[in-house]
Order: sequence, then C-alpha cells, then structure tokens
Amino acid sequence: MFENFFSTNTKNEFKEKKSKKIKITNKVVNKKLECLVDINDRELYWKTAKFRLVSEVKVIDSSPVDSRKVLFKKKFTVDSWIEKIIIDLSKYKNFSYKWNQININLFIELVVDDSIFFDTKITSKIQESVFIKPKVLSPWKSIIEPKDNFNLIDNMWAIPFDAMALIFWLSIFGAFIIMINTIVWFHDQFVWEAQTFFYSHYQSDWDSSSPLFNSLAWSWALWAWIWFMIKTQLRRYMTFVFRQTKFVWDKVKEYRLRNIVTWKSRVDLKNVEIRIVACNMEKGQYVRWSWSNRRTVSFTEPIRAISLHKEKIDFIPKNTDISDYLKGSVSFERMYKVLYPEQMISSTHGISVHWEVQLIHDKFIDQELIWDATFFKYEHFLKW
Repeated sequence: MFENFFSTNTKNEFKEKKSKKIKITNKVVNKKLECLVDINDRELYWKTAKFRLVSEVKVIDSSPVDSRKVLFKKKFTVDSWIEKIIIDLSKYKNFSYKWNQININLFIELVVDDSIFFDTKITSKIQESVFIKPKVLSPWKSIIEPKDNFNLIDNMWAIPFDAMALIFWLSIFGAFIIMINTIVWFHDQFVWEAQTFFYSHYQSDWDSSSPLFNSLAWSWALWAWIWFMIKTQLRRYMTFVFRQTKFVWDKVKEYRLRNIVTWKSRVDLKNVEIRIVACNMEKGQYVRWSWSNRRTVSFTEPIRAISLHKEKIDFIPKNTDISDYLKGSVSFERMYKVLYPEQMISSTHGISVHWEVQLIHDKFIDQELIWDATFFKYEHFLKW
C-alpha cells in the first residue's frame, strides 16, 4: 500500500557550509522508509544529532500561520560516517499535498548540536506520487453550501410556539444590544479619551484606534451569533436525523437511503430534494490587521466537492417517516476515487473529509446532516 507513497528522490536544503558534508538518502522497502545519514565531517563526531520525520502545513497567504507535527524522532550521538534509520510508514497516515490555500510538506530534518547559536541543519523533502486524483470542475461552494431560499413567515408558522417565542426574544435582545452599542460608539467617537465609556481611541501600545470600526466588529459578531441561533430554531419544523451514528462505509457497496436517514415533519412538504454530497476541506490560519488590532483568522474552505446522489420527492404528508418515500441508494466509490484522505496536522491545520446529507426546500429553511469523517477508512482512498 505504501510502496507508491514515497520516491527516493530528495531535495537537500543546506543551511550552513558545514551541512554540505552531510547527505541523506532514502528508499522504501516493504512499507519501511530506510534513511541513510552520511556525515563526512570529523568535526561533528561525538556531537548530539536529532533526526525527525516532519509533516508541515504551509498556508498560502501574505501573513500565514503555519503548523507542523513531528511524526517520528530519534536522538543519537555521531560516532560513524553512516547512520541508518528505518521508519515503519504503516504507522502514519501522512502525505504531501498542494492545492488551493494550503500545502502539506513531508520531509526529513536533521539537526546536529555543534554550536551555541546556529546548529548544523539539513532538510530533505520526501516526494510522493501516489495521489494522482481526477480533476473536479464542479462549483465547489454551491454544492456544499447551496443558496437557501425560504419564506420566513411560512417557516415561522411551521415551527413550535416555544421556538417562535425564542426567535422573537432573540431579535429584541439583538436589536437592543446593537442600539446600545451604537450609542456608546457615537459617544466615545466624539469625546476626549478620558471620557470614553468602552471604545478607546488608542491601543495598549498607544497606536490610534477607531471606535467606529471596533463597534461595527462587535455588532457584526453579535448579529452573526443571533442569526445562527434563529436558523437553529427555524429548522425545528421537522426532525431530521441519521438512523445510525456509528458505521464504516464500504468501498463499493450501495446503501439504501431509507436505511441512512429518517425524519418527520410538523407540516406537509412539497417539492423536496435530497442530496448527498462530499468534499475535502482545507483548514488553516492567517493573520489580519485592523488598524493596530492583530487577529488570527481560522478558515475552512471546501474543495473538490462532488454530488453522490440526488432524489426528488413531490409530496410528503406531515408526521410521516421519510422511509416510506425514499427509493434511491448511494455508493461511496466515487468519493473514495476523487477525494483525498483526511490528514489533520493539528485541530486547525490540514485537510479533512466532509460528507453530508442535504434536504433542500424552497419554502422552509434547508436541513443538513454531517457525518463523522472518522468512519471513512483511510485505506479506501489510496489505490484505484
């Protein structure tokens, strides 16, 4: 499985003149990466060396926040010209990757402790050739995040009374807080610094700051949270759940939709469309500045989105299980062929697999169910 993961070609990047006397070569034999460290420099003898296999996410941005993870490490004392290190690749699920907003590099790093300030260091990239995935030309965002057209009044009448009341009070609360925030901004904008209530004219380092922009940021964040809560309540016109929450999807087997999801609606539903979609998600972080405010922005962007199944239903009476109306089936074969397997370097950096069931309706707010990607087998994505 892993023989095609890595080639023996390496690109050495020498950080100091001394490192020119160090060479690292590698090859894969029986799923094991064999690395030969050739240290042809007697000045480095009896020095401590640290060998690491590293996976690193490089964010493609002008102000990136990168992340790295050490997969394997070994510490040894240089006492001969050749040091042989063997790594069992079957223990790791990492690969090199280049795409839209992130690159993932897999490389070997050797650091010899031979200086107080600048140690001898050499890195050797491991080139992989296994993931030659087919091109995906579909509009990624519109598949994963379809435009949600709904009638707010009709949707309100379709939800329980307690959900209606919560939406009402959330709206009143949000409007009141935003109004108070606007009054505070207007006051703080046009008074001396010592007279401000909340929005200072300066940062802690005495750089200038804008009460207007700071106020707008707080109002936007509050409204985004309130709208999220309102949409959660608007979805209560029906229950929409997975029949099972723990299941490993087979590579080529077909599954009946009626065995995957179920629902019951409080109202009659007309012209419903069921979709099953999948994509990879690129995750990372970058830094943005607003005046003198520095903030770290986390992003999750869908790529390589594909549609696995679509099914339309003309009419479903209220309080009726969807199982009586779903007729189709779905296979995950195309998803395993097209998408990359999950490789998260940290909780915020890497590439993940996203799979969801969508219920599209033009009168009520859309529903979605997201499956836990940990139930997709890594090996299914590798060879086709």
